[in-house]
Amino acid sequence: MALVGDVKCYYCGFVSGEMVSPTGQSFKNATFRPAAGVDSTPVQKGALRCARCGGPVFLDDVRTEKPAQPPFVFERERPGRPRRARPASVGTTRAG
Repeated sequence: MALVGDVKCYYCGFVSGEMVSPTGQSFKNATFRPAAGVDSTPVQKGALRCARCGGPVFLDDVRTEKPAQPPFVFERERPGRPRRARPASVGTTRAG
């Protein structure tokens, strides 16, 4: 489980990305996950600002998330001819 909070701008309301922290720890040492199309170079300098207008940001909508499950892969049947359908057996009884 991880704590996730949206990084939102005070001025324009743009969501630049998310801060992710392990459960039970504060967001001081959290990692930044940029939103789609957002450049993360300002974060590497140590200054977290709005990606659109450069304004100050805050954490909004803090929630807990479960780690993503790996996708399940279905095994294909062997290639080749399809199985032959067997005729249904008719309930015949022998008189003995």
